[in-house]
Amino acid sequence: MISIVTGTLNRKEFLPGLIENTVGRSEKLELVLVDGGSTDGTIEYIKELSHPQITLIEYGERSSYPHFMNLGIRNSKYDYIIQWNDDVLLVNDWEEVFNEIDDHDFYIFNWKYGNVSDVTNNEWIKGDYRDNGWCIWDDYNKNKEVVMNYGIYHKRIFKEIGMYSNEFKYYYADGDMSRRAFLFGYKMKSCPNIKVCSINTDKRAIRTPESHSVYERYHQEYKNKFLNENIEFLK
Repeated sequence: MISIVTGTLNRKEFLPGLIENTVGRSEKLELVLVDGGSTDGTIEYIKELSHPQITLIEYGERSSYPHFMNLGIRNSKYDYIIQWNDDVLLVNDWEEVFNEIDDHDFYIFNWKYGNVSDVTNNEWIKGDYRDNGWCIWDDYNKNKEVVMNYGIYHKRIFKEIGMYSNEFKYYYADGDMSRRAFLFGYKMKSCPNIKVCSINTDKRAIRTPESHSVYERYHQEYKNKFLNENIEFLK
């Protein structure tokens, strides 16, 4: 069983696709939606669905990526957590995802920008790496990057080395989490055949030099097996 965690804010138009692509396709999934104070009917829509596999958390105001991920994880049911967005779609069947789970601690999926129609377009789907536009950052030795944009963590990681750092607003929080897991010795599995379509939408998050500086500072700390005091732990 897997809990998919994502935040949403005034993005009602994407939710039917998200729901159909996740809990609409597998009974072994929970969708944890953290709402940041939507006024477009999102809350009413989710409540009217009354879907047994959807957990809605009404936070009520806009927050950061780490905050809503940590909030969603704390309110999730299962031991496996999928890091997700409200505007992405899994190309594969979910059984293919479940079949990847073995004795590893975290799993990195492949992703590419596209449109809803691309999910069934064999020409768009083909390939695994950047020669076909796919983005999987799974080689620390080559470029010092192990970045899970989309993928799975076992909850033990959040209990033992902490959750997403609240020093980030949005960008770098995901890469910081996966770098930390890797540098603290947790077993990573790269899954280039598990593919995610990141739909071309207006992105509201802002990338800042300050966040990148924190990202690099934390990297040095993790290499020395040091955890910053600002990192929270899952109880």
